[in-house]
Amino acid sequence: MQVKNIRIPPRHEVKPFFQPILSLQSQEIIGYETLGRHVRESGVESLGAFFHNPDIPEEMHLMIDRHLREQAIQRLASTANDGMLFINLKPSWIYRTFKRTGKLPTIELLKKYGVDSSRIVIEITEEEFTGGLQELTWIVEQYREFGCTIAIDDVGSGFSNFDRIASLQPKILKMDLNILKKSLFHDGYKALMQSFSILAGQMGASLLVEGVETKKELQSALQVGARYVQGYLFAKAEPDLLPKDTFKLMLKEEMKLFGRQEFERYNSLLTVPQSLDELVHASYVITSAGDADALIEQAIRNVSEQCIRIYICREDGYQTSSNYTRREEGWGKDESYRGANWTWRPYFISNILMMDMQKQGILSQPYTDLDTSQQIRTYSCALSEGYYLFLDLLM
Repeated sequence: MQVKNIRIPPRHEVKPFFQPILSLQSQEIIGYETLGRHVRESGVESLGAFFHNPDIPEEMHLMIDRHLREQAIQRLASTANDGMLFINLKPSWIYRTFKRTGKLPTIELLKKYGVDSSRIVIEITEEEFTGGLQELTWIVEQYREFGCTIAIDDVGSGFSNFDRIASLQPKILKMDLNILKKSLFHDGYKALMQSFSILAGQMGASLLVEGVETKKELQSALQVGARYVQGYLFAKAEPDLLPKDTFKLMLKEEMKLFGRQEFERYNSLLTVPQSLDELVHASYVITSAGDADALIEQAIRNVSEQCIRIYICREDGYQTSSNYTRREEGWGKDESYRGANWTWRPYFISNILMMDMQKQGILSQPYTDLDTSQQIRTYSCALSEGYYLFLDLLM
């Protein structure tokens, strides 16, 4: 059968292929995403064009998708491989099918083949959805209550919006591969990737970065806190399941390299506060903005080029000193920041408390500087009673 030059494949030529998903925690394959392929004597083709063709009736899409899904679940039930199966489901399909029948075909298939539901990850795919979000959430909750894990696919693309993420409360956020690739060359996309990492952590979800094709992209995934990775660097979708330790040696080497680079980077950052050790432990009294500025002017003689900004605040968040900012021609002084309050920054109060409790300085998580748009960390340490020194450091 054909619809506008798109051939609808016969069911016997439609097969599920499996792309491995790896855990950076264990360096093993922990599961597979099932993807549809049209298998003929002339070769193997992706079914992407078929599923994305709006001219093909939805019932034809559903028929082929369910056929693929049943084969994949049957394969899972019959193999000794203990990996998980990631199944893509469009929200519109879930919504309309349940509204019409009151059933969820995937759950029926799991019951039919006796598959442990904890081995199934339901990926809610990227798609514009016009139905009721509350109803969709309630329907997706049926999968969760049955024991399946919920994931959101293509986070960062146009349709996987924050309302959907917040409402569905997934345990896995799957990063849109285009953001990863752009983040290698663009600070804005790098910041966006890091924001999704923070979002995952706040929600109690794990970050899965897909589309990893190079070792450089794998390093980027590690930098943003990915727990899982997937992509051609490891394997394309294949008809067979691989032994779970297939890529273990390669991942161990890459993670060793990543760890060494991170240690070197942190060590270079920590040389900045070490150079201020004598100053920090000296006895002096800050009674005015002038005192604070004089102290900073003494400090900047010893800091490395990684330090781009220095200032002093009180424990109530008010900045006492001027801002001292590194420029091409030397250090610049901006008195307009005197009296600015920084308690609105999420890290400020918690860092003050931690410094008081631990009696040592703190290095913040990476973030993008508001003024320069550069990736920085802030080192902060206690000075005399009630005053704290802050240094913004380039990554």
